[in-house]
Amino acid sequence: MIAAGDIINAENYEAGYMSELLKALTPTPMGWSNKTHYCTWKGISCDSSQAVTSIMLPSSSLTGTLPPNINSLTNLTHIDLHNNSLNGPLPYFSDLDLLQTVSLGHNNFTSYPYRCIQYLPHLRTLNLSNNLNLSNWVFPMDDLNYSEYLETIDLEATNMIGELRSEMFVSFPNLHTFIISYNQINGNLPESLGKLAVSILRLNDQGGSGFQGTINVISSMGNLSQGWLHNNSLTGQIPNMSNCTNLFDLQLHSNSLTGLIPPSLLALPSLSIISLGDNWLQGPKPEFHKGVKATFEPNYFCQSNVGPCDPQIMILLEIFEAFRSPYLFPPPISGNNACTISSMRLSNGGGLMIRCQREKIVSFEILKFNFTGTISPAFSNLTSLVNLTLAGNSLNGSIPLSLTTLPQLQVFDVSNNNLSGVIPKFSLKVKLNTTGNAFLVQNMSRQGENATTASDVQTRGSSKANLRPFWIAGVLLYS
Repeated sequence: MIAAGDIINAENYEAGYMSELLKALTPTPMGWSNKTHYCTWKGISCDSSQAVTSIMLPSSSLTGTLPPNINSLTNLTHIDLHNNSLNGPLPYFSDLDLLQTVSLGHNNFTSYPYRCIQYLPHLRTLNLSNNLNLSNWVFPMDDLNYSEYLETIDLEATNMIGELRSEMFVSFPNLHTFIISYNQINGNLPESLGKLAVSILRLNDQGGSGFQGTINVISSMGNLSQGWLHNNSLTGQIPNMSNCTNLFDLQLHSNSLTGLIPPSLLALPSLSIISLGDNWLQGPKPEFHKGVKATFEPNYFCQSNVGPCDPQIMILLEIFEAFRSPYLFPPPISGNNACTISSMRLSNGGGLMIRCQREKIVSFEILKFNFTGTISPAFSNLTSLVNLTLAGNSLNGSIPLSLTTLPQLQVFDVSNNNLSGVIPKFSLKVKLNTTGNAFLVQNMSRQGENATTASDVQTRGSSKANLRPFWIAGVLLYS
């Protein structure tokens, strides 16, 4: 404790801190002694005024704590004590105007004191990785707002929790490495990631639900060379990756990604490692160029070998994509035959029934699945379709005009949805039910001649006995 009125110059402050550090570290680093000046100690560098500029003792088998007031070393530019066994709270680096490197990874620090790294305007590297004993903390965005020159952030396995702010990366225009694997971060990927020149991105293995939402933001990361997003809860499709020409390593396994593999991913010139297994990916099994180490399983590709899918399978994939159905489809499909989809029934009376004649889909019914997407024009490619029933969902948008071209259609029921626009003019042979859609506008030329109620469009002969219960995405179904 410094008594009031004492006048102590900066050198005395530094000498006091170095004396405390000498006492705090065990074993005493080689060459450290109160009998010699600290500028001569191993791992310590000083400037011409004998102010400490760096402390470099990585992998030195050190234990003990760091005295908190390390910001007494006002000329400190680098500290590297990684791969030791230091413990206790992290020290206060705040207000060190010249500090560029903080490397304290692979230690046993126990807490991140409030504001301990704020106001570091020249910080370039922050590495606290693999401090497994840190108490829960959140990403220190408010502290790092002043560190616009940051190039590397490595906070892997440090017990971070919470979400990342959407626009946080705007503050780090020079960032090229961002690693926060093995924490408990959740929420969506920040949109501002797409505005950076990041080349190394590791967000994998988040505990709990992990990251959610889509991975669309990575499609705009033109400098990305390594992207590890595995073991999260990411959904949606793999986006167009044509901008990611530097990407060599992409890990996406163990998520809930759906849809087709985009051709742009297969064409990436630098790609050498990719993992896609344990998702809900569909369509043809991808074929990458020679030399790519790729893992795929498990997924729901239409064939175990490389090759095209049956055209009806591809049409159904497009239809279900518009429904925004990441989980229902394709588990009911067996192999490469759309006609092997099992009938299902929900506990609320809804269900899925796809029926075929001569291997062509003639009836497509989805009732009360609460789909929130749209009706795909791809239905018009199922030219044998007789019955199209989509009642009791939350579908929006308009009724595609192309559906009026279905030559065999006899029943079209879209009652009790959220559709809008003008009802297209169907053939008079079509029994049409559009009730329960407040924003649909009747096509007056039809004059109600073939409009029916929902009770009139039930498919005849649909067997609902001997249904076997099972679960998909937390919903009780029957088949």
